[in-house]
Amino acid sequence: MKAVICGVLFVAVGAVGGAYAQAPTGAEEGRVEMPGANWLFVQTADSMTTDGKTITLKGVNPQTLMFSDRPERMTGDASTAKFVEFWTGGKSDFEKDPPNATISVVVDGKPELSVVELMDPKLSGDTLTYTIKVLGPEPPKAGQAVSLFIDWWYGPRWGWRGWAGGACWRGPWGHLHCRPRWAW
Repeated sequence: MKAVICGVLFVAVGAVGGAYAQAPTGAEEGRVEMPGANWLFVQTADSMTTDGKTITLKGVNPQTLMFSDRPERMTGDASTAKFVEFWTGGKSDFEKDPPNATISVVVDGKPELSVVELMDPKLSGDTLTYTIKVLGPEPPKAGQAVSLFIDWWYGPRWGWRGWAGGACWRGPWGHLHCRPRWAW
C-alpha cells in the first residue's frame, strides 16, 4: 500500500513540476503576460567560419538570450532550436524582413567586428549556419569566442502559430524575465 501511495505521489508531483518547468522556481505567483517590446537577441558559440556568403557557428549555445530596454527593461531566453524553428516557420518577421547582426569574434587574440544581414538559419546539433549579406567590414574567415548580436523582433504579436504571447516573471531587482510562447 505504501508503495502505491508513494508511486501516485511521485507521479502527481512530477506532473505538477512539469507544468511549471518553463517558469523559474518560485515565479508562478508573479507571472504576467509578456508585454510587447522590441527584443534583441544574442547567440554565442565557440568558433565561427565564413566564406563571405554564409557564416557557420560551431559549438553554438543551446540557449539564445534576448533583451529589451523599451518600453521596460526586460530579459529573456529561448531555446536556439525553437528560435530557428520560429524564424523559418514561413510567416515570422525575420523571414519577411531579415535582421542585421553584429558579429563579434576573437582572431589571434584581438576582437573583430562585422555587420551582416542574416537569412535562412539551419541548425544541426551544435552547428548553426546562416546565409549572410555583408553590410560592414568583411568578417574574418575564422575566429573564436563568437557573439552574434541580432537586431530586433517586436513581440509578442500574431505569429506563425497564432498569438505569439508568452509569460514574464519579476526578477529580484524588479525587471521582467520573459519567455515567448514559441521559445520552449
